[in-house]
Amino acid sequence: MNLLLLAGGSSSRFYPLKEKNTYEFLGVSVVEYQLKRYINFLQPNKVVIIVNAKIEEEIKELVQNSNISADVVVQEGDGMAGAAQTGLSYLDPEDELIVANMNDFFDDSLFAKFLELKSSGSKRNLVTGLKTKTYFPGGYLVLDDESNVIGVEEKPGEGNEHSSEYVRFVFDYFMKAGDFSRALDEASSNKDDVYEVAQSILMAEKAFELLEYQQEWRSIKYPWHVLEVMELFLSKLEGETIADNVQIAENVTIKGDVIIESGVKIFEGAVIRGPAYIGKNTIIGNGALVRNSMIGNNSVVGFATEVSRSYVGNDTWFHKNYIGDSIIEHNVSFGSNAVTANLRLDEDEIYAMVKGEKIPTGTTKLGTIVGSNTRIGVGAMIMPGVKIGSDSVVGPMVVVQKDISAGVFLKTVQETVERENKISITDKNRDEYSSKL
Repeated sequence: MNLLLLAGGSSSRFYPLKEKNTYEFLGVSVVEYQLKRYINFLQPNKVVIIVNAKIEEEIKELVQNSNISADVVVQEGDGMAGAAQTGLSYLDPEDELIVANMNDFFDDSLFAKFLELKSSGSKRNLVTGLKTKTYFPGGYLVLDDESNVIGVEEKPGEGNEHSSEYVRFVFDYFMKAGDFSRALDEASSNKDDVYEVAQSILMAEKAFELLEYQQEWRSIKYPWHVLEVMELFLSKLEGETIADNVQIAENVTIKGDVIIESGVKIFEGAVIRGPAYIGKNTIIGNGALVRNSMIGNNSVVGFATEVSRSYVGNDTWFHKNYIGDSIIEHNVSFGSNAVTANLRLDEDEIYAMVKGEKIPTGTTKLGTIVGSNTRIGVGAMIMPGVKIGSDSVVGPMVVVQKDISAGVFLKTVQETVERENKISITDKNRDEYSSKL
């Protein structure tokens, strides 16, 4: 059996963040984490990873660091179909094949159920269906009376999903890779669904069984999905794991499930409330609070800063800030008293602009999303769901109410008036005020 991992998208909807497949959770990149999981459970004969040209070298380096043998191949053609065809040309058409998305995260029980079906002697292709209770804007599996998958109903709309209660996600098993390759050659569509059309062609010829899945599933598509995946990783922490050379001052509170990496310094009065992850050589300053968050390496959570339910990258500095439900990438600095707003005044769902389209985020709490190499001035206020591009500067006291492109300097221009002072200060006595303190 061979494994084809798809990581070839451009991550254009992930703006202002960088490539989603190289993101780190608990100090491990998505690529390394997924490779080790798939190989541990499936033990494939060959692994092919499809990437876009921009990240080819970075992915190759991550694969090499993981000491895993895998071919990293640049995608040719468009969409998932193009990615799959690119990978299939490197695989034996007679071999069994699993196709999966690199940035889909699910419970290990799916591997166990797949292997159980395989060991039972099943001789059918498999399509994974996520059992849903509420509408999801995806492809719904069409089943016959014997629970064979006979088609996919793409985004039928809420209330119109008559096919089944199973939404497909990409963990597809083919008895012969060559069958799927042939179907891809035959498939055509005016939409970006050639992969699904090819599956439907094959379903008309070959038996497909439902691989049912009912546990948690997360996928990274939009930037705020980083917080959902972070939450999934944090939920798996158990107990305290604190490196030997961590420096912890007196009167520090550490509660819950935490990982604190080597070289971390935690100063007096700081509170770390798990689940939480603190990366290597990071400093948690006096009176700081970190809860339900991941902090990267070499960062500083300075005096009186609160970081809640947020993802923070490497080399990022805070000083007396509130960072709530936010994603802050690498080499970002927040000046004193700069804050993120994470809740609308009407407490309604937060929307974000993605490629000119207003997209619901599915949450009522979302702070800011800041790209790398950015500086936020003292006293700046960033409104819920606002995205700030990389290599940008937000000046002091600016209220940021809409997205900022990469490479922008944003400032507020105000008028300063200078005139003669007619207020006498010397005859003012504050004894009366003092007596009431």
